[in-house]
Amino acid sequence: MEKDERMQFARYIGMLREKRNITMSQLTEGLCGERAARLIAQGKRNTGRPLREALLGRLGVGAEDYECYLGCEEYAQWKMQERILHCIAYEKTGQAEESLEKYRTLYCKEGQDGGKNHAGEIEKKLNRQFYLGMLSQIRRRQGKEFSYLIEEALGLTVPEPEKKPLLEQALSVRELNLILESERCRKSVKEESLCGKQPEWYSESLCGERPERYRDVLAYIVSGRLDRRGMTKIYPKAVYFLCRCLMEEYGTEGGADSETRKKYTELFVYCNRAVEMLRDSGRMYFLWEILDMKERLFEKLEKLSGSGRNRREGENAFLRLRQENARWKQVLEDVYAQFGVPKETVDDCYLYRTKGISCTNDVIRIRSRMLGIGSRELCEGVCDIRTLYRIRKGEVTPQRWVAERLFEKLGLPGELVRTELVTGVPEARELMERLREYMNRKLLEEAEETLEQLKQLVSMDIICNRQVLQRQEVLLSRAKKEIDKAECSRRLREVLELTLPYEAFLAPGEKYLTNEEQSCIRNMMVGMDKESEEFRICMQSFEEIYQPAIDREELENVDGMYEFVMTYVGSQCGNRGEYDKADKHSLNIIEGCLRNRRLWALHDSVYERWWNHAKRRKKSIPVDIILDDEKELNKCILLGQLSKSHMVSFYQNKLLYMQEKMKS
Repeated sequence: MEKDERMQFARYIGMLREKRNITMSQLTEGLCGERAARLIAQGKRNTGRPLREALLGRLGVGAEDYECYLGCEEYAQWKMQERILHCIAYEKTGQAEESLEKYRTLYCKEGQDGGKNHAGEIEKKLNRQFYLGMLSQIRRRQGKEFSYLIEEALGLTVPEPEKKPLLEQALSVRELNLILESERCRKSVKEESLCGKQPEWYSESLCGERPERYRDVLAYIVSGRLDRRGMTKIYPKAVYFLCRCLMEEYGTEGGADSETRKKYTELFVYCNRAVEMLRDSGRMYFLWEILDMKERLFEKLEKLSGSGRNRREGENAFLRLRQENARWKQVLEDVYAQFGVPKETVDDCYLYRTKGISCTNDVIRIRSRMLGIGSRELCEGVCDIRTLYRIRKGEVTPQRWVAERLFEKLGLPGELVRTELVTGVPEARELMERLREYMNRKLLEEAEETLEQLKQLVSMDIICNRQVLQRQEVLLSRAKKEIDKAECSRRLREVLELTLPYEAFLAPGEKYLTNEEQSCIRNMMVGMDKESEEFRICMQSFEEIYQPAIDREELENVDGMYEFVMTYVGSQCGNRGEYDKADKHSLNIIEGCLRNRRLWALHDSVYERWWNHAKRRKKSIPVDIILDDEKELNKCILLGQLSKSHMVSFYQNKLLYMQEKMKS
């Protein structure tokens, strides 16, 4: 890290600490010593990627929303981590074990300095924590003992997790997850002891889950220490663990008094909040489990309900909610079974996945060729031509200031670690997420107000900030019907060309685009002539951009952009009669959604798959499978309801039209 970057990072975590009311001592406890913490706070110490992510994690900032450019060595380590995560999530246990052992050999052993270098020790500790976390998930799938792995992993950064209350500590989502897993392991210890299989280290004090520990974790999660995305990742799991634990306890108590009803109602409220959190964030972490838990709670509460007028008045609402819950649970079971994915959330890979990662060297090589910038022009005033050649070949990682200057010449933001908005104001990231939500749900007044707030918070002198907010402004104007599709497309091209000439995208060859540049072009396509050569080239270019990620089984690393871009491209393939190609895009998205517990694109891709099937039948094209029209559309309706999509009414009208047509 260069001096400016260290200072920028120090200021950013300083603002977050103040906002979250976390001291520097709390932030760095278990990660590094007091002297190192002081130097980080002063902007005088480097923080490698593992430590930087650990610190941001404890400040409640997730790693999903960043675009991050890494040098060759860091990128190679990240790629290995992602390969391990992919193999675990896709149930390739043997490959996961093999890759994990290579990771341990490369990154968890002492370096040539014998581990004396403090920064090396911190990195090795965090690398080993990752290794242990992944190994525990593999062991769990194999039905082997793994509790000791959880205990060691947690102890690496939280040495004495029960020495003081959780609210007096600063903990990341990953550390909270290890605490939950550690507590769940106490359940298996109790079960083993009942079978007479006590391990050597068995103690009565370690026997059985403690509901109060799960409550402590929940209290931490809702304390304001985590951003919304972070809360969504861990809150449903904590709720499920607590409810499962207490349901077993309450089941042995008996009784049907008001106190018992109050206990079950409390659990019901927890479950409701978890479901709404997942729906609002478009995620499915432990969603099936919580819907199943709600079904059991509905049954308990119905038995505990009294008689009389109040009960009669509430019966209809109670029944509607219970039926809705049952339908949502059933549609998840149907879709998971249909595509051969376990309905249970069986891994924690989503907690460890970092996205938007690119190799600095690859970006410089690809982008310069894409823009037609020669070597001499590119390196003029920055570095000598031999250095540029070595950078392009991946032989050396460029110094940060060199990478920044080269990026600026290539129309890219100079910041090598950034959110879509370059700002030191934490609130801007939250507002940007809220703006996208308002736009998706057609809440235009709220979107306009939020956009104006963002303009006041971030510098519009920074080109990438201007590009992000101007695109949202154009889309808002289109949503308000102030401009037509053609004008919208024209204005979006102007926004795109703040950083990238449109013609460079249309030209053949390998491409690198930022997320925002991809979004501009994807939005432009809506206003294009669908029969034009321009539109065909755009579709082909996006397919070529994402094909390497498909070939390398790395789609989950770009799944958000892939879903946004390729749901549209796939739909247009179907409109052009390219049904097989359209199905491939839909199936990639569906399996990715199910494996990685993503919700928003699921209903759309299930619909596209059914639509392609219906068109084949209409044209008497042979089909490999038979899809029931009514069942498939009902799936779309229910999945759309779960994700709070405005497409629900479209699916309902489609189903109604089809039913009326069949009657006539």
